[in-house]
Amino acid sequence: MKIDLNREAQPIRRPMGMPQPQFRAEQKIERAVQQPRPASPKRDFPVPKILDWVITGVVYLLTFLVPIFFLSIVPSTLELNKQMLVVFLGGIAFLAWIGKLAWEGRIRIKKNFLLIPVLLFLIVFSLNTALSIYRDQSMWGSLGSESLSLVTYIGMIAVLFVVNNNFNSQVKIKYLILTLIGSSALATIFALMQIFGKFMFKDPALAQNSFNTIGSVYAFSIYIGAILIVTVAMLLEKQPAAIKFTLIILALLFTFALITINFKTSLIIFLVGMAVLLGLSIITSGSEEKNKTLVFPMVILTLVLLATLIGRSSSIVRVQLPVEVGLSTSASYDVLKGTWKEKFLLGPGLSFYDLAYTKSKPSEINLTNFWSVKFNEGSSRFFTLATTTGFLGTAALIFLIGSILFHIFSSFVKIFGRSEQGTYTLIGVTSVWIYLTVAFFFYPSNITIDFLWWLSTASLIVLTSMVFQKKEEFISETSSPRVSLVLSFVFVLIIVGFISLIFLEGQKYVAAASYNKALASDTQGGKVEDLANNLSRVVNLDPNRDLYHRNLSVALFAMLNQKVSEKGLANLSEDDRAQISSLYFASEDQARAAINLNSKNSDNLVQLAQINQNVVGSKEGAEDTARQNYMEALKFDPKNPSIYYQIGQIYLAMADLETAKNAGQQTAGKTSQLSDKAKEYIASARQNFEKATEEKSNYIPAQFMIAVCLDRLGEIDKAISKLEESKKMNPQDPGITFQLGVLYYRTGKYDKAQSELEYTVKLSPNYSNALYFLGLTYDKQNSKDKALEQFKKVSELNPDNEDVKKIISNLEAGKKALDGLEETGSAQSGQNQNSVQRSQEPVPPETPIANPNPPTEENQQPQENPPASP
Repeated sequence: MKIDLNREAQPIRRPMGMPQPQFRAEQKIERAVQQPRPASPKRDFPVPKILDWVITGVVYLLTFLVPIFFLSIVPSTLELNKQMLVVFLGGIAFLAWIGKLAWEGRIRIKKNFLLIPVLLFLIVFSLNTALSIYRDQSMWGSLGSESLSLVTYIGMIAVLFVVNNNFNSQVKIKYLILTLIGSSALATIFALMQIFGKFMFKDPALAQNSFNTIGSVYAFSIYIGAILIVTVAMLLEKQPAAIKFTLIILALLFTFALITINFKTSLIIFLVGMAVLLGLSIITSGSEEKNKTLVFPMVILTLVLLATLIGRSSSIVRVQLPVEVGLSTSASYDVLKGTWKEKFLLGPGLSFYDLAYTKSKPSEINLTNFWSVKFNEGSSRFFTLATTTGFLGTAALIFLIGSILFHIFSSFVKIFGRSEQGTYTLIGVTSVWIYLTVAFFFYPSNITIDFLWWLSTASLIVLTSMVFQKKEEFISETSSPRVSLVLSFVFVLIIVGFISLIFLEGQKYVAAASYNKALASDTQGGKVEDLANNLSRVVNLDPNRDLYHRNLSVALFAMLNQKVSEKGLANLSEDDRAQISSLYFASEDQARAAINLNSKNSDNLVQLAQINQNVVGSKEGAEDTARQNYMEALKFDPKNPSIYYQIGQIYLAMADLETAKNAGQQTAGKTSQLSDKAKEYIASARQNFEKATEEKSNYIPAQFMIAVCLDRLGEIDKAISKLEESKKMNPQDPGITFQLGVLYYRTGKYDKAQSELEYTVKLSPNYSNALYFLGLTYDKQNSKDKALEQFKKVSELNPDNEDVKKIISNLEAGKKALDGLEETGSAQSGQNQNSVQRSQEPVPPETPIANPNPPTEENQQPQENPPASP
């Protein structure tokens, strides 16, 4: 702004008689500078002050709600709800700040050491999302893993900028921390009530001692350790007596919670954080009075240290807590190494740890009970982010952490002997930041813990500037025309982006709530038609989530099963046949939609393969399409034995079809023989079952089916040996003991057959096939009464079976059980299960499925769906 000093130097004309005012030179110059600037009505209007209140209030509200907020109306009870909070409230605070700058007619942000590392972090993670395998999942996260999404990081970085640029007094930071402590106290009370079995909610998902508002019990321990550190630090500051007393009570409450859970990782890291707090506090305290204030922190440190040493095997507080299952550090390293070999720079994408895990998991995991679990996080948040964001993401993350550490060390060299108000708060926030950063390398995280990390980072920056009285610099539109243009453009993009994010977050939340409602209805035994209609609405609300399409495909194929089961093939009208075809291809379309969204998710490919597997014999080329999709799934889940198992089942189904076709061509009176082609199919089936056992040597279903293949090829002694081997690995499996009993029966070893079949019936009393062959075995041993007893049980379970009625009649007449009946000599490989689940069953070979479109390579593929699951 130019000032015309010559004009201001002219004497002021005054009415006659008015005395000439006397000014000192300094006052005259000040008047000269200020006079040309007219008063601005815009600046006098209280809008900026109102916006300041909005910004501060929204940040306080967000800080209060994040630790305690949850709703069970969505599948992801904690993470999705908290993501919505961060995006919605964080976005409102950020937009209010932008609005304040716009009202004041300026664009101005604080320039500090963190600006470049944070922007670099955001740019790299945005690139990671843009180049991700499945951008929508990296953008929003999968259900339950919303903390590992770009949207969540954007929301938290927005909060960091808002706090850094608007919380310009120690009082604001003080009340921000007190708000956090108060909210955490409520979360702790609720968690302790849950741990001790005092449930506030009747919902079975919530009425568990493992549920709390933070995450797992052990994640809660990590979180509450950080809160305890900052609570102790606030006690060291000058506070009103009421606040000080309340903080002491809450510190003891947090200590009790920490000791009760007795999570070793949390306790050890807490000791590190408290050591930092006490060390820096001792350096700053110079007087004896100040040293006395350190007694309470030392008491807390001693209590936790004793709890750590005494409760090495179990908590010193008697409480039953669930075991948390996760990957080991070595397994996480193997997954990281395998993923970087393929996608070194940027990784597969945020929220894609499960894909990285299935491709690179260690083989030994297949020998555990968790072989089929898809872990969505490594042993720590560092391993998870390093795996999913590649080298560049890891470098950006380390640069961000390193920049903050450098700032801490360069600032705290001046802390010796300082006693300004806010010094202990700064020390506490710094200790919390160090505590959380260390935990970041040793334990998985979630939205609440991540939010606390970003909030402590923002508070650290603000307090450092105030306590050490650092000169603040700003980047503004007045720096240069270029800067002004760039900042204006960026801020417009940010405004549009945040409004869009808030809208899309709301839409996705509504879709997730509708999806949860559909699953709840299905669990309660609702109609499959209602399930399909509800899922159709979910897909319309959020068409970019493959999970929704996959489960809609499930419901549609279940409707097909229901239609065939209710009417029976012989009673299907033309309309029924058209509807069956329509349902099939609608199910196929949804499965294809899931694959189009995420072609590297093995679940989507397996689903399409299983649909085809279920219509082998009804749809031409279904077996080839099923095999192709299973083989494609193996590229992304190469160590999954169940995929090889399903390929083997396809070959067995083809062998059955070939045998049935040849049987129809046999001359009457001749025994049906396996054709060479059928033998090839059975050999191929056995080959795939053996591959399944190579991946998982104790995979009982494959071991069982190898014996079935050997039996069908006439190698019955080898089949018996294989089943005896399988039984040693799993003696409680009624399917194995049943099949072994049948093979003993067929080879005339009736005593052994009796023993195995009786044990099978003991394991599964309503197993009709086992009762049937046990009755035949008794008959061979001339125990007619025992045989009759078994067949009467079979008749009760199968009242419409005419063969069973004939057997009962024979036995009552003193005849052989199978007199006048053909002895099949073989058994069903499966068993009747008294379970109800929304699954897709193979349809009879004659089921009419007519493609309304001309058959091509592209539309020749049907699909299947696993049961609807969140």
